[in-house]
Amino acid sequence: MSAGRGVIVDVTTSAFAPPLSFGEQADGVTLDASQRAVVDAAIWGGKHVVLGAPGSGRTTTAVAAFAELAAAGGAEDLLLLVPTRRQAARVREAVATAVRHTVGRVLVRTPASLAFSVLRSRATLLGEPAPALLVGADQDRILAELLAGHAEGEGRPVPWPPSVPREALALRAFRGELRDVLMRAAEAGWDGEELARQGRRRRRPEWVACAAVLAEYTEITQLSSVTPDRGAQYDVATIVDEAARALATWEADLPGHEPPRWRTVIHDDYQDATLATARLLGTLAGHGSSLLLLGDPDTSVQTFRGAVPSLVARAGAAGSDVGAFGATVHTLRTVWRGTPALRSLVASLSDHLPALGGHERRRAAVAPAATGVPDGREEPGAWDPGRMRGDVDPLGSDAVEVAVVRSAGEEARLVARRLREVRLRDGVEWSRMAVVVRRTAQVAPLRRGLRAAGVPVATASAEVPLRDEPAVRPLLRALAMLDAGTCTPEEASWLLCSPLGGLDAVALRVLRRELRREEIAGGGERASDELLVELLDDPSRAATLPPRLRRACARLARTLARGAAAAAEPGASVETLLWALWDASGLASDWRERALGSGPTAERADADLDAVIALFRAAEQFADRTPGARAPDFLTYLETQEFASDTLAARGRRAESVPVLTASAAAGQEWDVVVVAGVQEDVWPDLRLRDSLLGAQAVAEVAAGRDAASAGPAQARRAVLHDELRMFVSALSRARRRLLLTAVQDGETRPSEFLRLASAGPAPRADDEPDHRLVRVPPALDLRGLVGVLRAETLRGRAADPWAVRLLASLAAAEVPFAHPDAWAGLAPTSTPQQLWADDDVVPVSPSSLEYLQACALRWLLTTAGGRSGSALPQEVGTLVHEIAADLPHGGAAELLAELDRRWPALGLPEGWAARRTRAGAEEMVRLLADYLAGVPGHVDVEVPVDVVVDRARIRGRVDRVEHTQDGVRIADLKTGATAVTAQEAEHHPQLGAYQAAARAGAFDGAAADGARLVYVGAGGRSAKHRQQAAPPPGDEDWTRAMLAEATDAMSASTFLAQANPSCERCPVRASCPVWPGGGRVVEP
Repeated sequence: MSAGRGVIVDVTTSAFAPPLSFGEQADGVTLDASQRAVVDAAIWGGKHVVLGAPGSGRTTTAVAAFAELAAAGGAEDLLLLVPTRRQAARVREAVATAVRHTVGRVLVRTPASLAFSVLRSRATLLGEPAPALLVGADQDRILAELLAGHAEGEGRPVPWPPSVPREALALRAFRGELRDVLMRAAEAGWDGEELARQGRRRRRPEWVACAAVLAEYTEITQLSSVTPDRGAQYDVATIVDEAARALATWEADLPGHEPPRWRTVIHDDYQDATLATARLLGTLAGHGSSLLLLGDPDTSVQTFRGAVPSLVARAGAAGSDVGAFGATVHTLRTVWRGTPALRSLVASLSDHLPALGGHERRRAAVAPAATGVPDGREEPGAWDPGRMRGDVDPLGSDAVEVAVVRSAGEEARLVARRLREVRLRDGVEWSRMAVVVRRTAQVAPLRRGLRAAGVPVATASAEVPLRDEPAVRPLLRALAMLDAGTCTPEEASWLLCSPLGGLDAVALRVLRRELRREEIAGGGERASDELLVELLDDPSRAATLPPRLRRACARLARTLARGAAAAAEPGASVETLLWALWDASGLASDWRERALGSGPTAERADADLDAVIALFRAAEQFADRTPGARAPDFLTYLETQEFASDTLAARGRRAESVPVLTASAAAGQEWDVVVVAGVQEDVWPDLRLRDSLLGAQAVAEVAAGRDAASAGPAQARRAVLHDELRMFVSALSRARRRLLLTAVQDGETRPSEFLRLASAGPAPRADDEPDHRLVRVPPALDLRGLVGVLRAETLRGRAADPWAVRLLASLAAAEVPFAHPDAWAGLAPTSTPQQLWADDDVVPVSPSSLEYLQACALRWLLTTAGGRSGSALPQEVGTLVHEIAADLPHGGAAELLAELDRRWPALGLPEGWAARRTRAGAEEMVRLLADYLAGVPGHVDVEVPVDVVVDRARIRGRVDRVEHTQDGVRIADLKTGATAVTAQEAEHHPQLGAYQAAARAGAFDGAAADGARLVYVGAGGRSAKHRQQAAPPPGDEDWTRAMLAEATDAMSASTFLAQANPSCERCPVRASCPVWPGGGRVVEP
């Protein structure tokens, strides 16, 4: 259901929703005395503000008040507000359960959602198109266009002061700060003139410049909505004040139409409300609404988005200040979450914060029922269907643990160990645990570490722009191709290697070779690029290809054909085109099947499906905002987004998994076990001044009545420290039963002061002083870890514990991996002493590997068996140059450079200095290649396969160039490396020698060998370097045959010698080489 369209509350529980701390039945909750007093006061009406410590049941009280108000007078004129949409989704389910019937209004909203609803109703009555909400990506795009226009001299001049470097104006980070200033000003109710006035008054010239941008930004968003088919556009900061103004002038603008009214408005987590929200509440109160505001200033987590924690305290005051409602103040006196130790920790940390609203809520004690009581009494004040009332806490009394480890890897292993302990020993479900961190950048590494340790981890939210999602890029690329009506070779190659085709770079190269082979066999001379495009236009040409290649080409061709057919339909839209492509791809069932599994593959499939859902949601929203827009408009819209766009689309979530999330995302939720990880110095607290360039936070402080603009850096950092501590308190207070805090102490990082505050003892004062919190991470609590411990004990010999030996034997009998000594590295005998090849076998020989064999037999063996590193960028560039040389065997410099330019995007390199340097190197290679080709004008065969037998050697390979001369054929091998062999080394170069031996054996249609050469196009210089190897004169061919004989003997051996040589530094298997430090056997016999 799209935003702003729904008017019926959905009372079903989504399978994708995270677990709630709310119960299944409203009447199953017994309120404590202070909660009961709040509900009774709310029923009588008026204005009330409720302060309560974390876990004191504020949300429980809010939902209970809502339920009783609904029972007394219906729910149609009730409204419950929360700061974020994710909180709204969770509370909405609790309210739907409590109300127990369908209601013709959405009962739980965010302030922005409420404002959108008000403005939509107003537009409907005025006969205007529905308004649109600008999300963060839209705002960033508009600001980027504005700043780019200013750089080109367009628009009104902006007086940026010298403190703002001109180079910064094009940076995304600068746009982020600028957007924050505009949003904070809008939340304060300031227009461009007021922001400029405040800037001049407080000597902030950057505010004056921002005011000019704000005025132009406002004009653009207003002008873009002055069309018959498009409604007004609002951003999240301005829409709330616009709604307040609309309500204030409703009767004048719409005589005869009653404005929207609510009998009671409840705002939970009011500590995260903004000034704009407070002004909207004031307008609603002026229209007769009763107010019930619940919050705790000590746990505000949205100050970076303009939240003002002091609004909770100000609500009880009377006066003309924004948010001063003169409300009756209530305090919840009992905490129903956590243990006494947890409650004591949270209270002690809260005491380090300013006492906004007084200290009374901090003195609330934890109720005995919160930790479990043996007498079966009902546990009041907390809705939690997963916890049995009266159960004794299975997690024990050690509720708070602080641990310091030596590395980030150890931290992930420790967290995984602790989570698995409570899962296996205490029976706590994975979904009742969570890991909380300070920064978004900490989430991915921890998720990877936990996943590697076997802990199921919840799918992460999108962190990149939608256009950059791996699952979305192929659909957008295909959409662009359909709009253009043509397929270029680059697009064909890229799509074949995308999920729509399913090939990798190696398979694509094989496909190109197969197409070229068939083309040459048919007498044609077309390049592989042209053949790829033709293949997608006519997939029947794939009939002779190997099965994997045939399936990939057929699937991509089918997908593109279905998309083209949809594009030809009358009234085709972006949504219908995308659906045609997606449906024809067949990826939905494949990814769904993977997502139902486990491990990294399932997680990737989860994320891909979520991204596709978000894409369709974005297409729907774009179509609503811009009726009649075509595919290029949608592609441009996505291309201008520089960060992940917000989406209302449901995201898949595994029922049994551990979420890893930031403190702000964890707000409003609770789990039995919470790990607060990465409590490092300079991470938590992060005392950097977030907006030191433009001063967005100072705007909010001035608007809130605190003249932070004249405060110095010390005061500003103190304010930041308080915000960080509030976030820390909020994170810690999410735990119901057990809390683990972790940090890393190594040569570069150390635990933060917050960890000391949470610890029982003092932190070490010097780097070399031992830390009592430092722990050794125990082995993993799984079968693999158990086997490791038992093996270590068993290998102690006579001192081994007999019980450990017997248990290990039992595991071995049960065929647990690596439990049996036969599987232990270093103990098993040599599997076989036999040679790889018998003395009379024909041995396959690859000429390109002979050089490695001569340098180090062990390297040859391991790399031949698959011990190769993935393709690095230099190899990919080299492959590209080889392909160009094969397709244009007589190309000139201009032609080769044009081909390089055409194919370069296929490498997918990002913009930047490194990419430019790589491109310059590739152009130099192509220039040297052109210089060489100009000197070889005769007939040339390229990519010529070789398969002949010389004595015991079956020479198999592919020659880059076979150049026909008057005396036969000359073999040329192109090298893109930067180091050339010497002329003397080339005389007996094994690769060239093997090819010359193959030529004498008739490999090239019986043509005689006229020498061979190595052509170095990557070594620089004015021209390509040649290293010649003359054809041995008749009767003097023994060295090549002797070299091949030595090679086949070495390849047939039963042992292979590791030899130190100059290429050891670049050896891909040196970690397995006994010559290399650290490359010996892991376990010695």
